[in-house]
Amino acid sequence: MFKIKFIVMLTLITASTFSYGQKIDNNIFSIQDSTYNDVVDFSSNSIENTSSLKPFLEKLYRIKFNESNEKAIIVHLGDSHIQADMMTSHIRTQLQDYFGDAGRGMVFPYQLAKSNAPSDVISNSKNIWKGSRITRLDTTISRGISGFVIKSQNINPEFKLELRSINEKKACFDKVNLFFGKNTSEILLDYNENEQEDICLNLNTDYLSINLKSATSGFKITFPATDTIMFYGVSLEKNNQKGILYHAIGANGAKYSDYNKTNNFWKQLPNLKADCYIISLGTNEAQDQNLSIDLFLSDIKNTIDLIKTATPQATIVLVSPPISYFKKIKPNAILGIMTTVIKDFCYQNNLCFWDLFSASKGLDGAVKWKSSQLLRPDLVHFSKEGYLLQGDLFLNAFSKLWNNFLQTK
Repeated sequence: MFKIKFIVMLTLITASTFSYGQKIDNNIFSIQDSTYNDVVDFSSNSIENTSSLKPFLEKLYRIKFNESNEKAIIVHLGDSHIQADMMTSHIRTQLQDYFGDAGRGMVFPYQLAKSNAPSDVISNSKNIWKGSRITRLDTTISRGISGFVIKSQNINPEFKLELRSINEKKACFDKVNLFFGKNTSEILLDYNENEQEDICLNLNTDYLSINLKSATSGFKITFPATDTIMFYGVSLEKNNQKGILYHAIGANGAKYSDYNKTNNFWKQLPNLKADCYIISLGTNEAQDQNLSIDLFLSDIKNTIDLIKTATPQATIVLVSPPISYFKKIKPNAILGIMTTVIKDFCYQNNLCFWDLFSASKGLDGAVKWKSSQLLRPDLVHFSKEGYLLQGDLFLNAFSKLWNNFLQTK
């Protein structure tokens, strides 16, 4: 088994010196291990065309150096790679260790929708819920901010959601932002054994922010109702804590076009108040060897237009789809074409670009990732070690950007 030893450290370095002799203060410091030269290309691993990122970097600077108590909010949007939250969990943890932890961000009771959940999210219910996600053709049930929905099948439905301990550490929160259907008239939130919030709502309300009496790692939510209840997700936050709030939103099988057609997603998105979007899509489009590049570009443009309408001031980073095989036969050559198309689009439209495909050594790299067991047997998804390595690559690319930005300060 290929073992990951490549480590990205997000730490405060005071009056330290990099190997090339330049003094750098207060940087994110990334270690590049030559052991991984066979599977990664450090020289091409960078975030490109970054002029539009300056406001976001300025905000991070104010947070890091105690000039404000702001939250820097990232929305990482994608497909099954993101739903599993392996790469994004690693990125979130490291960025929050360095800039501050403002909360776990968006989660959804995936188990109730009979889908796979991130390793730290547990949900259960005594009731029956019907689940759906944006890739399904069912038009009778609207999907929302998480790319999912659960629909109640009983009166007075309830469910429990809790964050599981990871590496003996359990995340806590003292604020919840809830997304639900407009026919909800009352919400009961029980937490910490003996604390409760009882909120009565206007029937046109579909979003609610609640500051809790104390920090918790889970809750039980009840909807006293005989009507059908729709639930779309919840953001778990730390109310008075500055730092990074990192929302990982993904749905198995998702394409750009699936998000574009989900009107409720775009109606709810402004409530997240994102400063920066990272878009990791394209893997599922690449499974169509007759993919129309013009249609693919049109879908990307529609997504960007919808983001700019929802959050006009936010920065956008487009990510090339990662390496994969086509039908387990050979490395998927269309990914190289898609990467070039996405890069050109970013430069033409003042968007940032991270080339994960080339950083993973492209088509040649796919063979090496496979032989190193960094790809799962389906040769589309990645092993845990593979996702951690992808997270390290992003952190490495971001470290370069951040360190260069600090030089200007």
